[in-house]
Amino acid sequence: MENNDIIGSIPWPVAAATATWFGVMAYKADKNFVLWAIGGGLLGLVVTILVLGLAQATFMPFSTKDIAPFRLKMAGLAILLVIGAGWLFTGSLHRRLLAALKRSPPPPSPAVPAKPPAPSPKQ
Repeated sequence: MENNDIIGSIPWPVAAATATWFGVMAYKADKNFVLWAIGGGLLGLVVTILVLGLAQATFMPFSTKDIAPFRLKMAGLAILLVIGAGWLFTGSLHRRLLAALKRSPPPPSPAVPAKPPAPSPKQ
């Protein structure tokens, strides 16, 4: 059995947080929140495991002191990637973003024609 020192239990809380995030956003947008929560959990789990797994494959610690800082850096990177990908995938659920995109600018006001100069009295 291989020891997963780098991956550990980090993917599970990230997946739970992502599932909650997706579910709440879908519930607020009146979408099927169960499917969105499952998709969010899978996204968080898959992205985190891929990042931490690739990090573990490329990491060769020279001492045991090197493992903890590396693990924290890679966990932070995985969380940032999950947030970025999640923001992109939930674009249809963002109310304010959609409202801003749908709102059209007000029509330009009609230009007021310039008044012709007043005729000068003839002399």
